[in-house]
Amino acid sequence: MTTAAPPPITQPIRDAARFLQNVPRLTHCTPRHSLVVVPLRDAHATGALRIDLPADGAGDEHAAATAIGMVCRVPETEGVAVVAYDSDAEWPPDGPLPRESLVERVIDRADACGLHVHGAYLVAKDGWGAYGDVAAPLPLSQIVPEAGEALAHDQHDGTKLPRSSKSRRRAVAVELGRLEHEFAAALLHRARAGDEERPMALSDAASTDSPRRLGTTSALPDAFEEALAWDASHLEASDAGLLALAFETPLLRDSLLTQWSTDLEGGRTVLAWQLAWRPAPPGAAPPLPEGPVRLAGEGPRPEGWRLRQGLALARQIAASAPRRARPGALAAASWLSWALGNATHASEYAEQARGMEPGHGLAGIMTTITESGVLPAWAFASPAEPDGAAAHDR
Repeated sequence: MTTAAPPPITQPIRDAARFLQNVPRLTHCTPRHSLVVVPLRDAHATGALRIDLPADGAGDEHAAATAIGMVCRVPETEGVAVVAYDSDAEWPPDGPLPRESLVERVIDRADACGLHVHGAYLVAKDGWGAYGDVAAPLPLSQIVPEAGEALAHDQHDGTKLPRSSKSRRRAVAVELGRLEHEFAAALLHRARAGDEERPMALSDAASTDSPRRLGTTSALPDAFEEALAWDASHLEASDAGLLALAFETPLLRDSLLTQWSTDLEGGRTVLAWQLAWRPAPPGAAPPLPEGPVRLAGEGPRPEGWRLRQGLALARQIAASAPRRARPGALAAASWLSWALGNATHASEYAEQARGMEPGHGLAGIMTTITESGVLPAWAFASPAEPDGAAAHDR
């Protein structure tokens, strides 16, 4: 029989069952096959980091280093609580507990960083309990979140796209084709006229709703800001066509995502730079806009509602746009998920985009980012946003 010394829990959580009830609220899902590390300040949770359990013990050291390394980036963190969720494991009649090697490594890393460990728990197939306690597990019914919590089934839940009819996709395709023609004409006119604006007087289309009309390309940020008030599940075909155009056109997409992560003025600034950019020798191109690069995750945390509404719109366009335009919307959904701290969803959207278009630029970038375990800098900002945008998932 093998025995293991209890891990050094410095200040056990007084009501562990209540704490574990709240972990899914912090992660916005019911974690499965996951390691969750909760940063604490004054014994209060400031967010949560979730990562997949390593496939075998060989990855324990890397997972522990990653988890504590990211927690250390959360300002004013004084301690951590650790939870391993392994629904494939059953509580053994005697020690060691499943995933104990991983949890010990996490505790060792936390101790080396000067972080107090306030609890380490296992949620297994047949019950839950604390590491260091090999007694029979406690019933899972004790840690079920309270009724009314709208939680995803697991960390992968929520990436399935909404349904869209053939007639809907045809209507959006008509609008997208019309807007592509108008936008290309506007860009050509700008090139010939030295950046002079060309009115985008959009012609009538075959869709059932009125065609979207934009005065000039400079009016696009106003439309993108207006989109944050649209009902994503009931978009006009012309509005869906406009967003499909934006998501599939890199210069518009970058402006749009920047704007949704900042404000209208941020979108205007980036779009003006994008439209003014020309291939040129080093030093001759227009200077980059001042300030943090939002697409790289720099700067203060965006308003969560803007990102969530943008994600809802991107998902709807990925479902209703013609197939050729879907990778752009999926890649945008990937970035927006990442900006919200959900790298698992970001990875899945990027994978879907690359399945349709293997060489898609933004989708490839998002795959690299998520596989590297990188999160935006604002994911570690303090204090945590009230709507839970500080939950991290990689």
